[in-house]
Amino acid sequence: MKILVIEDEYSLADAIAETLKKENFSVNIITNGEEGEDEALTNIYDLILLDIMLPKKNGFEILNTLRREKIDTPIIILTAKSEMTDKLNGLENGADDYITKPFHMRELVARVKVILKRKTNIENTNILEYGDLKLDLGNGKMSCGDNEISINGKELDLLETLLLNNKQIVNREALANKIWGYDSEAEYNNVEVYVSFLRRKLKVLKSEVKIKAVRGIGYKMEVEND
Repeated sequence: MKILVIEDEYSLADAIAETLKKENFSVNIITNGEEGEDEALTNIYDLILLDIMLPKKNGFEILNTLRREKIDTPIIILTAKSEMTDKLNGLENGADDYITKPFHMRELVARVKVILKRKTNIENTNILEYGDLKLDLGNGKMSCGDNEISINGKELDLLETLLLNNKQIVNREALANKIWGYDSEAEYNNVEVYVSFLRRKLKVLKSEVKIKAVRGIGYKMEVEND
């Protein structure tokens, strides 16, 4: 799972990242509000740790933007402020939890795991559906009517991401980062190759769902004749 840390205190951000990586999370750090908001809007993260006092744009502004744009990624607010009004403000505007600095890393990890488990249970993300296509993440099966094909690895990750964002164009760079990670040397044509694999499987299934290439931007799921 991928976590975005938007925190301008470098030593704290690094400590958080190292701790979460030990728990097998993939972590990306952004240290100012404007860039953090842009990154969060890619919607490729499973959870966001969001500081309130940030340069260029504060955490409340970022939070409001994300929820206005229908980005429902779980958000835990990190704040040095202990006033109840700040905590309530965050929760009322769409944050899932808050933690007040200074905090112990074990507490942070525990809160992260609780939020991710809660969201998974609420959304029942084992089954994703769009048009006549169904993807079972539990057993790695994509199906259309009585037709079924096994899918795994990068293909499964790619289709999951496209289905979770089926109402919008997914940037090709965002897909590459989501599937292969920021530290990977994978090139963008890897995305094209795996999209081609998925298209073949959709054709075999005789699904009405198509993966449309949006020139110079990325990909979008569409239902034929919709």
